[in-house]
This record gives sequence, C-alpha cells and structure tokens, in this order.
Amino acid sequence: MTVLDDDALTRLLIEANPARTPQGAEPDAAALRMRERIISGAVKPERAVTRRPVRVAWASAAAAAVAAGVVVFGLVTPAGQAVAVTPQPLTFTDAGSTQQIIERSRALLAEGTGPDLPQREVESAIWALSVDVDEQQMAVTPQISTLTWNEDLSGSLLIVGAEPYWPDGAPDDSAEIVRGEEVLVDLEMAPGEFNTPVVAPPGDDETGVRDMLTAYGMPEDPNASELVGAMVTALDQWTLTDAQHAAMLEMLRDEDGVRGLGASTDRLGRPVYALNVPDSGDGTEETVLISTETGRIVGVESEQGAKDGIIPEGAVVMYNLWF
Repeated sequence: MTVLDDDALTRLLIEANPARTPQGAEPDAAALRMRERIISGAVKPERAVTRRPVRVAWASAAAAAVAAGVVVFGLVTPAGQAVAVTPQPLTFTDAGSTQQIIERSRALLAEGTGPDLPQREVESAIWALSVDVDEQQMAVTPQISTLTWNEDLSGSLLIVGAEPYWPDGAPDDSAEIVRGEEVLVDLEMAPGEFNTPVVAPPGDDETGVRDMLTAYGMPEDPNASELVGAMVTALDQWTLTDAQHAAMLEMLRDEDGVRGLGASTDRLGRPVYALNVPDSGDGTEETVLISTETGRIVGVESEQGAKDGIIPEGAVVMYNLWF
C-alpha cells in the first residue's frame, strides 16, 4: 500500500483547489473518467440510496473542475494521523513484447467470444483517489457500477460498494475486489437524461472505431495516453465487439512509447497481459490490461509517473476494470 502522511495530504488538498480551473475549460480524458466519481460523490454521508432522476453526463464542467487537481482518499489512523492509502501495484511476469502481446490478443479476438453487436450496458469496478477527510475512513473501498441505457437516452445506474480492504490487511498484491451489498447510487434516468455523443452503435471497422473515439474526446493525432483516455470513456458506456477491441489494440500498437509489461492477475482475479502507456505530461502513466483468455481490453490502471513531492512514484491513483 502507498501511504501519505498528514503534511503531504494537506499540501495535496491545497494544490487540488478546483477554483484554479480556467473558465470555459474543456474536460480532458481524466475529467471524463471521473464521472462515476462525481455521481457517487453526490451521495449523502449516510450513504442513502438515491432514486431521484439525475442527468448523467459523459463530460461536464464539474468533472473538469474535479480533475483539475489531484484528489486523495483521506484516512485517519488510530493514532489520529491523517494518511492516504492506495492499492498495491500489480506485479508482472515476462510475456514478450508489445507486438507479441497484441498478436496473441488479436488471435483470441478472432475466435469471437464477445457480443455480435455493441451493447449499451457496462458493468465495471472503479476506484480513484478522492477527498473524504471528514468521514475519516480507514479502508480503501472499490465500487462496482452497472450502467444500462437505451437509444432514447433513458437508463439506469447502480453502484454498490465492494468489500473494503485495509492498509495492513490486503490479501495479496492485487487486493482482489469482492462484491459487497451496500447500494451507494441507484439512479433511474428518464428519456433524454443520459448524455452521450455516441448514441448509434459504432462501426466495427477502423474508421467506425476511430470516429467513436474522436467523439469521446480523442484528438486527430493522439498520443498513446489520449488514445487510452478515449478508449476508457467508450468502454465505460459500451460493451464493444471483438472486432472493435481488435481495432483499438491495433491503434495502441502503432503509438510511440507503448511497451509490454508482462502477464499478471488483475483485481478481479483474472489472468491478463499488461501494456504500459507513458506519461503524456499529466503526471500519470497508464497500464492497459488485456484478458489472456479472450483478448479483450478488460482494464486500465493509472499510476503516478514520477515523484512530485506528494504522491510516490508508482502509486496507483485510479483504475477501471470491465467485467
């Protein structure tokens, strides 16, 4: 586990002041990926179930404001000292080069175990550093999110807490996620209340996939990190076909700096290959997780790329895992 002391937490919260966000700033990939955190953060401290319809946005000014600074899960030890705890980084065994990992994954995808058409339903496990000092929570608590939406932009979002794991009690390096029963968010969305730039199922070919990712914020000539940011946003809204996963892997292979990390077991206990995506200037590196059984992209983790005086190098600061 990565632990921050009281002074580091204080400095981090000061530097995370969202008021510094320029007026009219567009949300970046990190902002888009914080939307579930925005939704769950609206839940009252007593964690009451929310049933009032709420507009769920793929991008918002609120998301941009939150993502403008680094935020931390505030914890208090029995001695009263504030600390922050992050999950253990994954460990890897050699699995060959980026090219070899993607070739194996594409061969698996060719067997066609995924859906025939893109599905407007996604189940994911999510976790990110977030400010909650007042609650004085001791555990790191992942959440499991189930999003279902329809062509008329109606839908539902259910977020339940996973079993928390403790600073000194993680069962292994992966701190495997165990589904809990506590409902954190239960939203029903009427027609028009779900907001997405991609309503019709995206195409299977490279052009269709590129158009989808562009709609989700990918620039015309993306770096690897920008590509992965758009991929995460797409996978948070769609369960895509195997051909679409293959196209995204091809795009990732062609980006500079992507390298194979090896094989591992993810936080849902699944065997995966891992690719490293270098820091693009925002201070974080990405780890893309690919199932060794299906070839599908099943997760992305964000790690602190270098010491910044607050978060240690290599600390996990966010993950999205898709079932």
